[in-house]
Amino acid sequence: MRNNAVKVCEKLDKNGFKAFFVGGCVRDTILRQPIHDIDIATNAKPEDIQRIFPNHIDTGLKHGTVTVKMNKDFYEVTTFRIDGEYEDGRHPDEVIFVDDVTKDLARRDFTINAMAYDPVTDTMCDPFSGRLDIANKTISCVGSAKSRFMEDPLRVLRAMRFAIKLGFDINPATKLAMHDKEVLTHLQNCISKERITDELRKMLTCGKPIHDIFMEFADVVAVILPELAPCINAPHNSPWHRHDIYEHIIYVVDFCDTTKFEIKLAALLHDIGKPNCRIVDENDSTVNHFKGHPAESVILTKKTFENDLKISNKEKELVLNLIKEHDREVNVKPNLIRRFVSNYDLDFIHDWLILKAADIKDHVCAPGKEEKWNDLLNRFEQFKTNLATVELEESALKLSDLEVNGNDVIEILDIKPGPVVGKILNALFEDVLDEKLSNNREELLAAIKVKGEMM
Repeated sequence: MRNNAVKVCEKLDKNGFKAFFVGGCVRDTILRQPIHDIDIATNAKPEDIQRIFPNHIDTGLKHGTVTVKMNKDFYEVTTFRIDGEYEDGRHPDEVIFVDDVTKDLARRDFTINAMAYDPVTDTMCDPFSGRLDIANKTISCVGSAKSRFMEDPLRVLRAMRFAIKLGFDINPATKLAMHDKEVLTHLQNCISKERITDELRKMLTCGKPIHDIFMEFADVVAVILPELAPCINAPHNSPWHRHDIYEHIIYVVDFCDTTKFEIKLAALLHDIGKPNCRIVDENDSTVNHFKGHPAESVILTKKTFENDLKISNKEKELVLNLIKEHDREVNVKPNLIRRFVSNYDLDFIHDWLILKAADIKDHVCAPGKEEKWNDLLNRFEQFKTNLATVELEESALKLSDLEVNGNDVIEILDIKPGPVVGKILNALFEDVLDEKLSNNREELLAAIKVKGEMM
């Protein structure tokens, strides 16, 4: 990919133009991280790029971008430009082509993204000290931080993402602008659900802890996920918890041993129903309980999906089911484990285990409740052991796993297809789950006759 990108720059150079690698590829090269794409900026106008590269696609002529093909690879080549006003909070109303790469870099979001590398001369253009910020592990805006965020307030979330992913601090002036009320209002009013979801997805799945950034920028989180806002600074008032509701949620996200988006998102939303379910203990007014909060969290999560985020129906279903079941009692009986699996599937149970383990990890043993706490920990470990045994069994975990089917019922009982067939199969399945029958074909065939006589 890099070799072909160099060839693009060399071809522009031979035609009398300057060309640079710009943006994330330069940053990630310095950080020694994998490069996923290479963007190229040049003083060649779009019509020059089209002429020099006959094999091209006009992907963004309004903003000076032409996609060119070099061998098997495609590259976005964009003319140096400065931007006009950003009325829509994303796109400049107009662009003005310029001949100076420094002017082009001045319009970019952060210094670490405002560097350009000339592969022809092997020189770097770094007018805003991006390399110094990388060395100091700092996220800084180019120029006025508030101006950059007012141009495109999604940059607030990008700053959070870079800080999380790279483990960088955020420059004080940049941080101040991220908390600015006008900026946050602009973020709330101008940015689409799709763009917010994309940034949140990247934050949750980058494999790095979100705690510090999500705590410091809880006001930003409250803007993009308003259903989560009541949890911020909301005390648990519970001997089983050491953190308030919001911080507990954030720790559970970090404790989920996965980068799977649905599990992380379920963790982020699993307790949002607690503030609506708070009741005072009848024997101790300093203690609160949150009965029914999983169901309330499901309701609020559906509202979040409707108003704030854009994810697939399949992702929604998994997130909602994880939230629904996150506070489920850990019952180690094999037949109940089979029933749990049969209601969902094994993949879901393994996802649930990750969320459940994370939730347990951010609880503490209430004073004088050591026996109850140790029992929970032991049952959780026993559940995992028994689940592994259930997985190895040749038992039916869903109706289609039965060693008999509807045709067998019809043939043995000499009946026509109809509701009775399904009732008998379901009765057999229930008996297998409860270990009253084994999933053995001969045994089930014999049981069909018995079930038929009873119906």
